[in-house]
Amino acid sequence: NIASAWPVPLRSRPRPPVVPSQLDPSLGDEGLVVLQNVYDANPAIPAGSVKALRLVQVLAKSTPGIDNPAVGRPRGAPGKQVLGTVPVEADGSAYFRVPARIELAFQALDERGMAVQVMRSETYLHPGERVTCVGCHESRLASPPSATPRALSRAPSRIAPGPDGSKPLSYPLLVQPVLDKHCVSCHSGDKPKGDVTLTAEPEGHYTKSYNALVERVPFSDQGNAEAISQPGRFGARGSPVMQKLLTGHHDVKLSAEEIDRLATWMDANALFYGTFDPADQARQLRAERIAGPKLE
Repeated sequence: NIASAWPVPLRSRPRPPVVPSQLDPSLGDEGLVVLQNVYDANPAIPAGSVKALRLVQVLAKSTPGIDNPAVGRPRGAPGKQVLGTVPVEADGSAYFRVPARIELAFQALDERGMAVQVMRSETYLHPGERVTCVGCHESRLASPPSATPRALSRAPSRIAPGPDGSKPLSYPLLVQPVLDKHCVSCHSGDKPKGDVTLTAEPEGHYTKSYNALVERVPFSDQGNAEAISQPGRFGARGSPVMQKLLTGHHDVKLSAEEIDRLATWMDANALFYGTFDPADQARQLRAERIAGPKLE
């Protein structure tokens, strides 16, 4: 009268072998990632367009309820901070060390540091773990590539930090300095040019400049129904603001570092805050620095 879907006979049997650990203790609290070919992708990524990967940490939600408090205009957005970038070889391969015990997402960047394609899921490594991915994303019907990735001919890359204000993510520290230098002289006061105000004055949960710019950056939120990200769909490459600045907007001439700042913000889903803590959010709104989340 005792039901059992998978009965196991109670009898003497050989002890199963102990599988040795595949973790490398020499890596400490880090892991290794091998990307074989970023161009082995679906949807296709233009050949030769990717020069680096941006590593984004996806923050754990630490408060109950959606958007309580919100970290940006995208509805239901997870928090993010940018760990930095690693190089991609000419054959599309990359080999790099990452911190373990955190959620990671990768972004394939062009020569200006703008995301050609973004990863909307996450990955995770244990200390000492080695992980290999074929592409972004490879065909499920294809066999693994036979060629050795060029990146494996060298030591694994270390992460190069992103611009100031990207870790922890802080719109007032990352973006506003660029606006203060190039934009507020025209886009401020009682009659701002184009009726667009780009000052750091608080406006609701954010600032006037953020509320003006975020509407001009395509971001991902719970309203996006597409299951697959199209190259150039989100972030800087899809933003009319970025395209206007690159093609020429009056006499505004941005440096490579300033373009990187704007692209990093746009590609990090155009968020404002780098924390779910209300007290730390209040500090960030005042352009103060916070410690930010730990890496584990």
